[in-house]
Amino acid sequence: MKIPNVEKTILDNGLTIVTENIQSLRSVALGLVVGAGSGDELQGEEGLTHFIEHMAFKGTPKRSAFQIAKELDAVGGKLNAYTSKEYTVYYSVVLDRHINIASDVLTDIFLNPSLKEEDIQMEKGVILEEINMYEDAPDDLIHDLFMQTILHAHPIGKSTLGTKKSVSGFSRESFLKYRDRLYKPNNVIVSAAGDVKHLDVIKMAESVFGQFNGKKEAVKSFIPQIKSETKLQNKKTEQVHLCLGTKGVSQMEDDRYVLSILDTILGGSMSSWLFQEVREKRGLAYSIYSTAQPFRDFGVFYVYAGTEKKNVDQVIFLILEQFKKMKKEGISSEELSRAKEHLKGGLVLGLESSSARMSYIAKSEFFHKRAISVEEIFENIDKISQKDIISLAEKIFDEEYLNLVVLGDVESVQGIKV
Repeated sequence: MKIPNVEKTILDNGLTIVTENIQSLRSVALGLVVGAGSGDELQGEEGLTHFIEHMAFKGTPKRSAFQIAKELDAVGGKLNAYTSKEYTVYYSVVLDRHINIASDVLTDIFLNPSLKEEDIQMEKGVILEEINMYEDAPDDLIHDLFMQTILHAHPIGKSTLGTKKSVSGFSRESFLKYRDRLYKPNNVIVSAAGDVKHLDVIKMAESVFGQFNGKKEAVKSFIPQIKSETKLQNKKTEQVHLCLGTKGVSQMEDDRYVLSILDTILGGSMSSWLFQEVREKRGLAYSIYSTAQPFRDFGVFYVYAGTEKKNVDQVIFLILEQFKKMKKEGISSEELSRAKEHLKGGLVLGLESSSARMSYIAKSEFFHKRAISVEEIFENIDKISQKDIISLAEKIFDEEYLNLVVLGDVESVQGIKV
């Protein structure tokens, strides 16, 4: 099922263009999505993807860092970027009449970062402090520790920020080699949404990316073998932070919709089982929630909680009890209906801006090579049954896949059994 106003073109050099014309909006969001995430880093490159994203804003042969910021500020626009495990996004949001300014600046920082050695050395200090800040935030750090534990040596399990050792070792040559390997036209999506014409974006892309050549070579991916493991990391903290989880589902599996329902009822909302049982009824945690992390080839699903040292075993027990309940009883018809409407409402409300639409069609193209309509997602959600929930719960809540990571002033925890 197609989205009516979404168009797609692939240029001769392999660059993909996707646009959604939304004439009711006055804004335009323009994004450049490159299939280069922290999961694509080789040994010794940990953190390089994120570092390269930072360096894009440090200047080009045409513009200084100040000029880059000033040009978008002068028209009330936004210019930003972010790094994920599987891709990096550079984007700008402006009024429709300023689309040419946005495209000129955005493509310049994407294609032509100066990567001056002095700027690299300066930014190293910034990123090393970012790592320090992250390590001082246990409620953030625990998520990285969990991903490293459950995915073992898989690159996606490594921190997007990298390590102090890896970041300190980067040189200009490191950046050039990485970009030469991954910043290729067949690995880039130009995405635009708002009051913008597809033909205009094609003309811009042909003009700017015409000499952008080369091809990203296919790399054989591997799926990590998830097996049960418990890890305790002692750290002097006021709270003990923990993640307890298992294998999930990938972006490519239909079960991702089933997991979204399960996630919503288990710990994805304020009315969820975990929020009610652990926080509202017993006051054992301020923050507790579940989260699904679907990647292209596999997925991870886990629960996070922060609690007092004396309550750790009880919180773990309560989480495991909810896993058991989901396997044995599933969810009620009322919970199923509520979760479906929760997901639909969240999806629609989350797509009401040009930047959200741009990001949505780009990621849909990145993972599925097509724009998946909201109506198609609704159909997939509507056909989920109570039996589907139990079936998935039985697959993922198996003792052989459960991983527990605990961070804080704690020496031991109870064993895992579900």
